[in-house]
Amino acid sequence: MTALVLETTARLRRRTDHHRRCECDRDTLETPWKAEMCQILHARTRAEKRSLLDEFLFRYEREISRVLKRAQHISHLDYRDKDVVFSYFGDALMKMVDRRWREKSGPGTSGVFNYSRNLPTILEAETRYWIREDRRKGLLDGTAGVPGDSSHDRRAKLVGKSRQLFETEHARAPSDTELVDFHNARMHATRKDPRRQSVLITIKGLGSLRSIPLEDPSLFGEHRLACRDAPDEGAHERHRRIQSIVGECVRRDEQREDWRIRALKREPVLMADVARVFFAGHGDGEFPTRTELVEELGITEPAGRREVGSQLNEIITIARRTFADYRNTR
Repeated sequence: MTALVLETTARLRRRTDHHRRCECDRDTLETPWKAEMCQILHARTRAEKRSLLDEFLFRYEREISRVLKRAQHISHLDYRDKDVVFSYFGDALMKMVDRRWREKSGPGTSGVFNYSRNLPTILEAETRYWIREDRRKGLLDGTAGVPGDSSHDRRAKLVGKSRQLFETEHARAPSDTELVDFHNARMHATRKDPRRQSVLITIKGLGSLRSIPLEDPSLFGEHRLACRDAPDEGAHERHRRIQSIVGECVRRDEQREDWRIRALKREPVLMADVARVFFAGHGDGEFPTRTELVEELGITEPAGRREVGSQLNEIITIARRTFADYRNTR
């Protein structure tokens, strides 16, 4: 009887640490950072939210530092630069609070947060995700602003691995021709479509990647700039047609909203947003998959994920009709 009373008292004490309108699953009440995040998500004003966040960061400074050390190690960041990884952690925390854990209609918690257990692990994974995204876009490792930076960083790591394997197998350093042949053969053997993935190399492509200012007087003597890039005359027309596709998606979104009888409990996925993300990299010939679209749009609900898939099919149908003359001339 005494044990039951003590257990009930402890459960009530844990519940009082949460907000009075707490909807968290009872099995998750004791999990790390849960009570503090519950209070933050129920904050009604920006000042209250900022105050609770500052208190949370100060109270769990030691635990957060352990999370940041793991993220630094796994993401191969400089262990001496604490500010960079902490900045990514702050971005990940705010994106989770604003996009996934907060109720869409106002202060409160979403179903995703209510059943989340290990918040430190979730935030660590989210921190590593944004580090990985910035590295893919060339915003890390010193290649920002150089054309082809992200693919070059990825390709350079693969070439380094091929060089290491060649030296291990032949007990000598490879020549440029041997390295190119060995690397491309390895990519063809291990990749489904190495050409589309931009992992194949040439002898000219083995040089280091760097940006050269146009004011540099030695520019005209740079032998690697001998090839001139011809302008893409059809880029303006393709951009105009893509804008018309986005406009058609906006019209369908408005029409769908007018036809809707009941308001959705979740935020609807707009076809125009899906189209903009899908065609964002069309100039480089890169189009995201459905999974990448879902991640880019920050959609977590299963219904929203299904909606992205159906809308993507509609967008592709519209695009095929818009670019029909391109297909017929090939």
